[in-house]
Amino acid sequence: MTRHFLLITCILTLLTPLLVAEEVEDINLAQSRFFIDHAVFADTVDNRLEVYYKVFNDGLNYVKKGDKFVADYEVNVIIIGDKEKQVTGKSVEKTYVLDSYENTRLETGYLINQINIPLAPGNYGLVCKLIDHNSNEVSTVEAKVSSHSFNRSGDLADIELIQEKAELDEHSPFTKAGLAVLPTVERSLDGELQKLGFYTEVYAAGHLGQTLNLRYRIENKYHGEAFDSVMMVKIESPVVSVRELIPIADLSQEEYELHLTLLSGDKVLAESIARFHLKWTISSLVKNDFEYAVGQLRYIIKKEEKKELLDAPDSLRLEAFEKFWKRHDPTPTTARNELRDEYYRRIRYANQYYSTVNREGWETDRGMIYVKYGEPDQIERHPFEMSTKPSQIWYYYAQRRTFAFVDSRGDGDYQLQYPFDGDWRNGVGP
Repeated sequence: MTRHFLLITCILTLLTPLLVAEEVEDINLAQSRFFIDHAVFADTVDNRLEVYYKVFNDGLNYVKKGDKFVADYEVNVIIIGDKEKQVTGKSVEKTYVLDSYENTRLETGYLINQINIPLAPGNYGLVCKLIDHNSNEVSTVEAKVSSHSFNRSGDLADIELIQEKAELDEHSPFTKAGLAVLPTVERSLDGELQKLGFYTEVYAAGHLGQTLNLRYRIENKYHGEAFDSVMMVKIESPVVSVRELIPIADLSQEEYELHLTLLSGDKVLAESIARFHLKWTISSLVKNDFEYAVGQLRYIIKKEEKKELLDAPDSLRLEAFEKFWKRHDPTPTTARNELRDEYYRRIRYANQYYSTVNREGWETDRGMIYVKYGEPDQIERHPFEMSTKPSQIWYYYAQRRTFAFVDSRGDGDYQLQYPFDGDWRNGVGP
């Protein structure tokens, strides 16, 4: 146990929570424009793991060839089993062609594709690497995969979240049983969406000729059930594809779970769950809750800027908000504002991992540090012990800062300990 952690433990009862500062420093603009998702389906022998990847246009580097702009990239999928050994994997090389330089910088433009891998039942780690052959840059995303032993007599595949509007031809990899199933890939969805789509497969060889019920509902951990409906599924073959759209226009900006339950009468045959987060765009956030939108800027806004925003007339709020971010754009000559994108990405991450019963993740102490300083270089975790409270120490080596948190109440809300700025350069700490 380090010296500064001993000091923190001794003076724990004397400390008060952090008063949040008005300004932020050391925001790291680096962020991935590479996202993945996955779903597992039963197949003829092993299961079929579908890995979906999404790359934004400005996340690749291009070479001009004639009047076109060409990106050459490779995606490697590695499946890790017991003892950190590779079980299987697959690599694909692709070319992405755009018509203009403006499109290469278009922050709303993207490509989506998928890679299919046979996978035996079991629990695995998934490592997905995007290799940009024009720059040799590598982006890596990791996830956990559970490949189920499906009961072909009555079971459900994983849930694949899909886009509402998708115009695909019959040869597209995103056409299944004649249904358009273009994945969203990101589980953080635009809060202005009118509908959420999902695709799954019903395995019911033991119920041929029957009609089963598929109940689908959306739940929120804070407010309970937000949507509940039932559809009838006629079992005309051992595998039935199901695609459905759920109205979500009335849902607020929070974390949700989509629950599917396959029923034969009152008997539950199978269940499946997918988690997702609704996020408002800046314009919808400003329109729906302006004070909240301004409050979210607390880690980067100055006092005079905050007053300027709050004093803006209702009709000019969005314009004032956009002017604020324009002033903080590190590359004003490009279409993308990297600082804004990274700031809200960190808020979404904090909400996903640091939320408590009473506070959203970005408002907690760990969330504040994450938003201000980004991903720690190292996290030292001390779980509950008889003589100490659960604690964490976050190390930022390049910035020479160390932040310590203690869960003094045992409710998962880790509170920041002195020194609140994490700066141990004044002779305290290791």
